[in-house]
Amino acid sequence: MDTQDRLVTKEPHEQDPQDPIASVEDSGKPLDIFGKIIFVVVAIEIALMFGLNFFQTNKIEKLQSDIQQAKTELNSEEYKNLNKQVEEVLTGSEKLSTVLASKLNWNGFYAKLNAVTPKNVRLTAINISSNGAFKADGETATLSSLAHLLVSWQNGTQSSATPFSSVALTSNGFTSGEDARRVTFSISAQIDLSKVK
Repeated sequence: MDTQDRLVTKEPHEQDPQDPIASVEDSGKPLDIFGKIIFVVVAIEIALMFGLNFFQTNKIEKLQSDIQQAKTELNSEEYKNLNKQVEEVLTGSEKLSTVLASKLNWNGFYAKLNAVTPKNVRLTAINISSNGAFKADGETATLSSLAHLLVSWQNGTQSSATPFSSVALTSNGFTSGEDARRVTFSISAQIDLSKVK
């Protein structure tokens, strides 16, 4: 036989070192590369989370410090006085809103009040609630003047009807003035809104 015609047969367990098929160990396993990528991504995420957590913690501490400083400033005397003034303005605004919202004709009410109040009676305080409840404090020279006031406010005068109903003397007393003793009183009543339009 010719040497060229000879076929060299190899056993299956024998392998030629120059075989063009690469071994599996030479190329990286796809799962190993994917695992490395996942590990790097997770490591970056963890680093970012720690960085953001540190940043947020610093920001919260700064805000708490700013709030504490603002509280200290608000508790200073200057701000206490300012807060007191603001509260007084708000209280006055609420009272003014109540007065303006009431359906009472104030000019008519004070004209009627003046018409049924004797000249020798001095009113020192008047309180009127939104539901028409009326309270007056005042003083006069004698008990008979106080009695005349009560009758006038209950029944009116010859020239004017009373704007009140349910008139009651809630307290009275005496004070010593510079020239003479004065009678003090407190009267409650209900304003009859139909008579003050």
